[in-house]
Amino acid sequence: METKFNVFEILQIAEKIEHNGAKFYLKTAELFDDQELRDTCYKLASWKAKHEKILAQRREQFSEQTGEFGTFNPDSYVLSNPHVMAGLALFANKSAQLKELFGPENKQEIFMDAIRRAKEAIVFYRGLKNYARDPTSEDTIDKIIKEEKRHIQLLNEQLEPQ
Repeated sequence: METKFNVFEILQIAEKIEHNGAKFYLKTAELFDDQELRDTCYKLASWKAKHEKILAQRREQFSEQTGEFGTFNPDSYVLSNPHVMAGLALFANKSAQLKELFGPENKQEIFMDAIRRAKEAIVFYRGLKNYARDPTSEDTIDKIIKEEKRHIQLLNEQLEPQ
């Protein structure tokens, strides 16, 4: 049986990715002594947490409107637990904190890393589209990709001199 995700499950995956991102930035903030760098990580964590809430609201609205929820399939662990897919995406590697990735850290490098991660999210979602159950599920993924592109734009704006 081929694994295909519905809108509810896709939004669950996206929520978990955002949750993992917020956790990543909160933990990374604690690695910095410099308050400006900590605040930068806290800002990114806040953005991720807000997006997670938006996705959760969208999932709840979808369920209320359609009566559709996640699929339980005892023969498919992934289908019954779509959050497992989120573990395959960025932020899944707990040992890859920013401090370990860079030598002398600065605010620009943190935002550059966040941009890289947003681009990786787009690649992940494009791949996930191959597992979308129907056109509505594909549209949901397209909207998430569009939001990730908007995140990249916002992050790039943070890099511009004030």
